[in-house]
Amino acid sequence: MIGELVERWHRGWIAADGLTSSYRDGYLVVHVNRPHRVHEWIATNDAVGELAAVVAAAPEPSWLSVPTHEPEKVIAEIEAAGLVVARPDETFMRRSLAGHPAPEPPSGYAVEITTDPVIKVRVLAGDEVAASGLMAVVGEDAVAHRIETAEEHRRRGLGSVVMGALVREASRNGATTGLLFSSTTGVHLYRSLGWERISDLVVAQNQA
Repeated sequence: MIGELVERWHRGWIAADGLTSSYRDGYLVVHVNRPHRVHEWIATNDAVGELAAVVAAAPEPSWLSVPTHEPEKVIAEIEAAGLVVARPDETFMRRSLAGHPAPEPPSGYAVEITTDPVIKVRVLAGDEVAASGLMAVVGEDAVAHRIETAEEHRRRGLGSVVMGALVREASRNGATTGLLFSSTTGVHLYRSLGWERISDLVVAQNQA
């Protein structure tokens, strides 16, 4: 079940970021092509130890993301393979988009929405970008990505404004289910908007 959902999530991620992916010996690989992360391997089954060994041996900087219900076991396996755990406590989440909260921006802020075809939302304070986010629609799935609020504009509900605007546009484009990978700092926001945990998420990197 997790494997199917994470494959659906990854299709939205690569659409949102303009990336490509492939399968190598049955393993899912996203071509990130950045200096510190050339590839990101994503576990879609329980063979984590074997995949971790592949990532550890890769000659280029590579990451491994593992959605799991057993994070402690996964951390032990990937560290034994020679990987370094970068983020041990992220969360894979989903939500039905029906009835998603969509608050208006507070006084002094305006919302800008573009679709090309990725949905992009910016909350502006004059000419300054106070908060922003992306959402890619693939079939009936909407994948949120890069939900950010500038430090000086936090605690004003702008993250909820961004998510509400993204979901509203995604629903108009036929999406019914939302998927996202959340950092530890983002989980509170998403839970307050009705998103539910699918699994834990462990992220590690090799030492190339």
